Amino acid sequence: MRAPASRRAASLLDRADALLSQSVGADSPADRFHSAYLAALRGAGAVLAAVEGSSPGGRRTRTRNAWVLMADAASDFGAWADYFAGHSATRAAIEAGMSRTLTDLEADEFFVEVGRFLQAVEDHIGRGADVDLRAS
Repeated sequence: MRAPASRRAASLLDRADALLSQSVGADSPADRFHSAYLAALRGAGAVLAAVEGSSPGGRRTRTRNAWVLMADAASDFGAWADYFAGHSATRAAIEAGMSRTLTDLEADEFFVEVGRFLQAVEDHIGRGADVDLRAS
């Protein structure tokens, strides 16, 4: 059960789940990867919203990189932040229309990892950070 204080986090996680579900019907591996990546970004936003909701005040930071912010705010998600940061160039290439070919297998593996990440986020929001948060 999600904590009431994290309504924004829950809303972001719901959006992440919807994006991940949407990626299943994507026309190409690149589209599937892109939707799944956006789902992961919403998951990172949910982690940040949960941390903001549970800590007094808030500090402004200069970076807008979701993975850096998430790793700083919730160190247990550091491995996930590294994993997704490692895929940022692929996302940028897809958005720029570059023709890096993604295989179905690569897109499917990424989809699975995003699903695992979102489950870890849900566990974190609802029960605290005492879950297995390791990226594979």
